[in-house]
Amino acid sequence: MKTIRKSTMAVASAALVMALTACGGNDDTKASDGKSSASGRSGDAVVGKRTDAPAVLKAALAKMAQQNSYRTVETARTGTEPESRVEMRFRNEPEATEVKTLGQKNTPSGGTHMISVDGVSYMATSDVPGKSWFTMDDLDSGPKSSASPQEKPGEKSGEKKEPPKENPGRRVQGSMKKWVSALLAASKDLRHVGAETVGGRATDHYRGTLVLADLEHYEGPVMPKEYRDLYLLQTRKSGMEKAEIDVWVDKDGFIAKEEEKGRTPQGDERITEEFSDYGADPRIQAPDRKDVATWSEYVASAGKNRTRG
Repeated sequence: MKTIRKSTMAVASAALVMALTACGGNDDTKASDGKSSASGRSGDAVVGKRTDAPAVLKAALAKMAQQNSYRTVETARTGTEPESRVEMRFRNEPEATEVKTLGQKNTPSGGTHMISVDGVSYMATSDVPGKSWFTMDDLDSGPKSSASPQEKPGEKSGEKKEPPKENPGRRVQGSMKKWVSALLAASKDLRHVGAETVGGRATDHYRGTLVLADLEHYEGPVMPKEYRDLYLLQTRKSGMEKAEIDVWVDKDGFIAKEEEKGRTPQGDERITEEFSDYGADPRIQAPDRKDVATWSEYVASAGKNRTRG
């Protein structure tokens, strides 16, 4: 189903997204000089003039890369197909991710629920009697890290911690990094649209058109080749050759919302992501060991269910 193009990609491409370096850039794009206006919104610079869009979006990406956790909700619709929905919470240190997808009818029974804690992934299931989850990982190998949520490996209890810095290896979840990086790399009309309220937050709205043929030839620091190729693969698979991307940045410099829309052979497609809960502990925990089936147990049980069917 085309509707869940990016919903399923959020899970399928997670390993690649986790491994890639955070987008930065050493180009010469700079914010306009001058004192900020009284409103203090991220897009304000000299009175009567907005900070240029590339500078604002680059700063927003850098700030997002400093965050240890946040939540994103993605909704997608193509043509007349039902809307899909993906909810994701994640924490970088210690590593934890929770992803919930809803089926085409927006019912939990038609979706998936996945949790990853300390490098071990668990998938919810009703196929194994007496178990609620299964994993393909070896549960007897022990955790990959014993650091508590308050301590990094190698830190001593009570040791004064340095303020968080941008970590090139940190994950920036959702499609944000691909979309914003693509705008910075290839959009020829990236601009400030206006001030708007999103989810009760005052934001500045930015928009740009992205022609995939232009992005295909981009080679530079704003968008690593891996991200560029992944974006081109995912978007062209839907039959889209041009996309309009909108980004809303709040007064604190965080991305509050983003949206990609374009035309495909199946009809107009619109994918929206909203971000919240920056820095809040998502309190993601691994399932109780007694509730987790091994991969062998899951395969055996699923095979019996198919035979009965």
